[in-house]
Amino acid sequence: MGQPVVVDSNIIIKEIQEGRSLKPIAKRIKKHKSKMVIPESVLGEVQKITGNETDTIMDTIYEFCKHPITLDKTEEITAESDRLVEQYYDCHQPGSLILATAKITGSALVSFDRELLETAKLEGVQAFLPRNFVRWW
Repeated sequence: MGQPVVVDSNIIIKEIQEGRSLKPIAKRIKKHKSKMVIPESVLGEVQKITGNETDTIMDTIYEFCKHPITLDKTEEITAESDRLVEQYYDCHQPGSLILATAKITGSALVSFDRELLETAKLEGVQAFLPRNFVRWW
């Protein structure tokens, strides 16, 4: 089993609005026999921005990934998120929750948010822009 991969809300939002962003990421995850991890905070953010219901969002994800792992926010994730917010000026919710999920689950992170990716690297989390993930992971 490969390293799990947390997908940021901006990837799913772009897929819903424009298409083409989730399929290559999902193919790469499948090739590595890994799992796509969708934190609860990602679903909430996508719902807030797109206005789509959770079922509709998950249908979009299921198109490309048959068995994603949806992960609830735990006390450990919340505590790690709070620490990240205190430690890094640029790190705030929901990004801090997404990064905390990746860190605690030992997952790689894929996002369009360059500041979040930089913070992830400082925290020792493998972090990629989508095109780099598809090319190098």
